[in-house]
Order: sequence, then C-alpha cells, then structure tokens
Amino acid sequence: MGKKDNKTTELKVVSCSKEPEFVVGSFFNGLQIPESTEFDLYKHKHHKGTYALHGENSTLEYNGETQADLQNDYLVAFYDKKSRSVQLFRAPVVPAVVTSKENRVHKGPKVRSKGMRSVEQRNALGREFGTKKVKAKITSYDKNRIDSNRLEEMEVDIVDTVQSSTSVLPSRQELESASAVSAVTPAVNALATNVEDVYSLESIIPSEEWESIRVHAIMEESDKEQRLEMLPYSKSAFVSKKLSLFISAGKTTKVQMLFYAALLFGVYANRRCNNKNKLMEQLDNKPSEILVDGVLDRFTAAKTSGFGKAKDRSFVIDPFHEDKLLCFLLALTLHIEDFQVQINPLANELNMKPTRLIGLFRALGATIKPANAGMAEALGLSKRDAATYKVAVLKVPFKQPEMVRRRVR
Repeated sequence: MGKKDNKTTELKVVSCSKEPEFVVGSFFNGLQIPESTEFDLYKHKHHKGTYALHGENSTLEYNGETQADLQNDYLVAFYDKKSRSVQLFRAPVVPAVVTSKENRVHKGPKVRSKGMRSVEQRNALGREFGTKKVKAKITSYDKNRIDSNRLEEMEVDIVDTVQSSTSVLPSRQELESASAVSAVTPAVNALATNVEDVYSLESIIPSEEWESIRVHAIMEESDKEQRLEMLPYSKSAFVSKKLSLFISAGKTTKVQMLFYAALLFGVYANRRCNNKNKLMEQLDNKPSEILVDGVLDRFTAAKTSGFGKAKDRSFVIDPFHEDKLLCFLLALTLHIEDFQVQINPLANELNMKPTRLIGLFRALGATIKPANAGMAEALGLSKRDAATYKVAVLKVPFKQPEMVRRRVR
C-alpha cells in the first residue's frame, strides 16, 4: 500500500469528561451575534443535566434551556497536534431563541422612576462630602446638562427640521414589504381564518411556476417506479410514500405539490452544486428551466463574476438561503400533510437532528406536540419512543412566532 493510499490516522483519547463542561447553543444558520454580546450559563441546583443560557446586547436577548426529551449527545474535542491526542468534553445542546428587547414581556412589577429631586439631593451631598473624582463628575454633569426651558423657544424649529428630514424616509408598509423579501419564511397572512391561507400556496410556489408543473403523464402512468423516475428527484421517501395515494384518489393539485416538493428535496440534496448546468445534470434535466430559475433566484446567492453566460454563472447556497429553502419546503409539506407533519422521519430524510427541524417549524409558527396515542399505535411506537416522537401542527388563529432561529447553531 502506497503512502497516498494510507489515510488512517491514530488518535489517542487522553480523557473524556463525565460531567458537562461546555454547552452548544442551538440557533438559526446564518445568525450573526455581535461581539459586544455577553453570555451567562446557569446550572439547575436540583435537576442534574439542566442548564440555562442567557445573553444580551443593546437590542437583543438570547435565552435557552436544555429540554428533557432531547438527547444531549454532543462532544467537544480539543486536539493536540504534537502528541496526536484529543480531550473529549460532554456538551449538552441548549435550544435558544432571540428576542427583541422592545418586545420582551416584563413579568415583574413596574418600577417608578425617581425624580430630579433625589438626584439633586445626591449631588448636593457629593459636592459637600464627595471625593475629588465624585466632585469632578458632578461638575461635568452640571456643565453638560440641557436646560429644558431654553429648548421651548426652539421647539417649532426642531419639529420643522425633523419633519423635513424624515419626509424622504420609507413608510412602515414599505419597510414591511422590504423585510418580507429578506425573510426566510414565505409571506404570511397572520389574520387568516383558514389554515390554508396562513401560508398560501402562491406564496410558496409563484403562479407562473405553478402553471409549468404538468403531471398528467405521471397520473396516467401505472408503474410506480416509472412514476418516481418522472419526478425531478426520485429518492425522496416523503414524496414516494404520498404519490400513489394521491394518484389513486385523483388529487391532481396534491401531485403538483409533490412534484415541486421533489424539486426542493433534490436541490437541498445537491446544495453543494455551484452552477445551474451541474444542478440540472444532477436532476437529470427533468424539471423545466422556469422552475429551476425560480428556485435559483429565491434560494441561492449569486457569486460575483463578470464572465461567462448567465446560465453558467456560479451561485452558492449560504446558511441564510439554506434555511429559506428548508422553510419553504416545510411550509409545502404542511399543505401536503393537511397541516400536521411528522418530524422524525422528515429529519431522518434530510439527514439532520430533529431539534433543528423543530426550530424551523417554530419559525413558521407551527406548534410542536408529541405523537398522540392513535398515531403511536399506528406507527408501532412504544410509550417511551412516542414521548420523543414529535409532530408539527399549524392552526388558526395564527400566533406570530418570535425571532428564533432561525435555527440551530
């Protein structure tokens, strides 16, 4: 065996901690935490293995705690290059959410703000008995204090200046529409009275792309294997399980949804492709260019390059667009499954931990519940397995989700 063929490297495990010494914070992909953010970790006194994480900066709070029904099986390894050895440390997963400080709920009593009278008394004591440093601070405060009486004369001028300066700023509706473009979830109708209208099918699949999804040949094909081969991606267990049921029931719209879901499954499975031609080859050139171009426009970031034809230019699916692709796929699976999706088999197909999929469903506003007795019996689950088998449910009235995220480390 030559040197190039021998790729085995022996590592010595020096130690492995029995008790956790680190935690893994679970956020959305693409989340950027400012360097000024400070985090604190807390350990429960009475419940072993229970931890809480809290961090905050000037605008956001980050809060999370371990969950008893999730397996905390992460290990952090420190590698010593000289001795070719590693130290292993247990690290529980802490699913966390991000909340704006302006929208947080204060559970404690309101605290009355102190008036200027107490400030003046404190400053008087400082001038009389304080140190040089305290007296210098008080003097600086007095010099820089704004006299509100003087501002009354300039009130009209200030209002006019502010109005003229802000006249060119975008309206609230314009800001909301602009933020919707950059959101990872489809456009949401929070006031919908029917669950089908919360994330409308058109917000997931644009109408011009929907019209290009032709499934008559698939529905007329009697051979199951041939049906799958006519889809953009034939390796999806989710799609293959539903296809025969919808065809036998004559549900054309559902089959069209499955066709587009197969395309998204295929794009996610080939998310390392870096240009359109390679992606089309991986999909055996089955989907139309209208569908592929729409997917690339919404779920990829173009690489800056001034060379080559438009169809050959490179792109990348970064963490933000990967989350967006998954959220649109999950919203579509909710429509396909009548708004009740089993998380565990879908996470297994996407090769990710259920915790990440739970975070994405929560970003869509779905409620996460354990499998009920009837579902557990139908799936042949024991009581222990049923407790960790999760189901995502979307219902109305719709509750707007908090800023979470997105998602997982």
